[in-house]
Amino acid sequence: MPASQPPAGNEKRKRGEMMTASPASKPPTLADIPSLANGILCDLLAPAPPADLEAEILSRHRAGFSFVSFTMATDYEASPAQIYPGLAKMRYNIGRYSDDIMLVDGVDDIRAAKASGKIGVGFHFQGTEPVGRDLANIGAYYQLGVRWMLMAYNFQNNVGTGCIEAQKNDIGLSAFGRDVVAEMNHVGMIVDCSHSGYRTTMDAMAASTQPCIFSHSNPRVLFDHPRNIRDDQIKACAETGGFIGINGVGQFIGEPHQVTVETVVRNIDYVVQLVGPEHVAFGLDYMTPAHCQQLFDFYDGKVSKKIGMPELPWGFLSPTAVPELLEQLIAKGYSEDALRGLMGENFLRVATAVWK
Repeated sequence: MPASQPPAGNEKRKRGEMMTASPASKPPTLADIPSLANGILCDLLAPAPPADLEAEILSRHRAGFSFVSFTMATDYEASPAQIYPGLAKMRYNIGRYSDDIMLVDGVDDIRAAKASGKIGVGFHFQGTEPVGRDLANIGAYYQLGVRWMLMAYNFQNNVGTGCIEAQKNDIGLSAFGRDVVAEMNHVGMIVDCSHSGYRTTMDAMAASTQPCIFSHSNPRVLFDHPRNIRDDQIKACAETGGFIGINGVGQFIGEPHQVTVETVVRNIDYVVQLVGPEHVAFGLDYMTPAHCQQLFDFYDGKVSKKIGMPELPWGFLSPTAVPELLEQLIAKGYSEDALRGLMGENFLRVATAVWK
C-alpha cells in the first residue's frame, strides 16, 4: 500500500526515460536513484551458477545489490556426503574471489558489507532432503551458513509434498516434517515454503513458531501455474510475520521467453495491495544460460512435463533491471520506506527475528 503520491506527470515521464536503458547503453544502477542509493538491496534467491560464480556475484554488486543468497543444494542432489564438502569449499572460496565479496553469517554482516562497499553472500537449500533422517544435520548446516530451507522441491520428500506433485496428491507435512520445522525454529533457520504443495505450506506455517517466507513465489491469481501461490497462502505467510519474495521467472508470470519489468511490477503490486509492502521482497531466481542448460539436461529435456518449464531459452528478469523496476514503483506512488522494505529491510526484519 503505497504511502506517498507519485511525481507530477512530466517528472514521472522524465525519470522513467532516464532509467530505461537501451540494449547498447550502460544498465542502470541503484546509484541512478539518489533517494535509494544507500538502501540495502537483497536478492533472496539465486541458483549458484555452474561456472563464472565470481562474475555473477560481481555483476549483482555493480547493479547495487548488497546481498545475494545462493542455492547450495536441492532435493535431487541431497547426499550429506556431497553437501558438507561443497559448503566448506564455498565458504573457503568466497573470501578469495574478490575484495568486493564478503561471506555473510548474520544481519550485521549484511549491513557491514553495504557500509564497506561490498556485496554479501549467503546460502540456502531448495528442499529438505539434505537433512536425510537426522535432525542434527540442520544445526550443522546452520553453522556452515545455511539460513533458510524449502520444505520440498517440486516433488514428494520425507518432509512434505512439492507443488508439481501436489497437483495429483498433496498429503501435506509429514510427522517428520513437523520435527524438521521445530528444529529449524530451534537453531534459527527460516522456514521457506516456495516450491511446496498447498497443504504442505499451510501445515508448515501453522507449525512454525517463527516467521516463514516464500523466498521466490508469485500470486497464482495473476497467472495459473503450480509454482505460484494462492491468496490464502500469501495471507497466512504475512500472518506469521514473514514475506513473499517475488521472482522474475518468465514461465511463472506468463512471459516464458522474454520478461518485462511491467509484469514483475504488477506481481509485486498485487501482493502489496493484498498484505502490505512490509511483506514483500525480491527472490528473482535469475539463472545464467549455463545453469539453464544444466537443469534442462538434468531432466533429459523433459522440463515441460517435469517442472512446467518451456523449451530453452528461458526468460528471466535480470538483476540489472531492478533499478528500473524500483523507478516504476516510485512512479506508482510507492514511498521511500516501502521501497526500502521491499529492497531488503523486510528480509532483514525476519532474519533478525529468526537467526541466532
